[in-house]
Amino acid sequence: MARTLWEADVYVALTRAERGPEPGQRLTPAAPIARGENLTEGPDAWTYSSPVGDITIPYVSEKTANQTGMHFGLGRSRLVDPAQWVIVAHQYADDALVDAMNYDGEPGDKRAGIELSWELAAEAINQAVQFLPADAVEVPDSEIWTEFGAASKAAHPGMLHRARLEEDLEYFTEALANFRALHGPHFR
Repeated sequence: MARTLWEADVYVALTRAERGPEPGQRLTPAAPIARGENLTEGPDAWTYSSPVGDITIPYVSEKTANQTGMHFGLGRSRLVDPAQWVIVAHQYADDALVDAMNYDGEPGDKRAGIELSWELAAEAINQAVQFLPADAVEVPDSEIWTEFGAASKAAHPGMLHRARLEEDLEYFTEALANFRALHGPHFR
């Protein structure tokens, strides 16, 4: 069960990436699953018939996420582990950097996409932070349940340290603020 359409799509992308890269495959979705795209409506939830299996997305959690601006949902994920969230955050940040470097300063979808990528990068780091016990220096290994997450942590041992997560969050939020300061406020 996913908390939101965004989280379901991130989970699908990560699961497919674990199976091996496909030509042109993105680790992070550019937009959440479109309603009607392999979604079946039920009494309390959608069922997303994804390439990695059916995923249930309760209407109430999607609505709450939309009201609070939390794309991936409230609370801790049961689908995506903290190491995977850090990977997702950095993918969104990489996308934002590349797009910002090629941005022409005009309002529109490109600008909105850059801002959204920075927001999602920060939000993904916040998702990882939720697995960090209050008095801990880093997220415990027991909180990483995927091979992909474990391999990522082994390759980047400091990725789930409190200080690193705080640095990443500060960088992503400052990058968004700097982008907006340079190009003016964005009105959605």
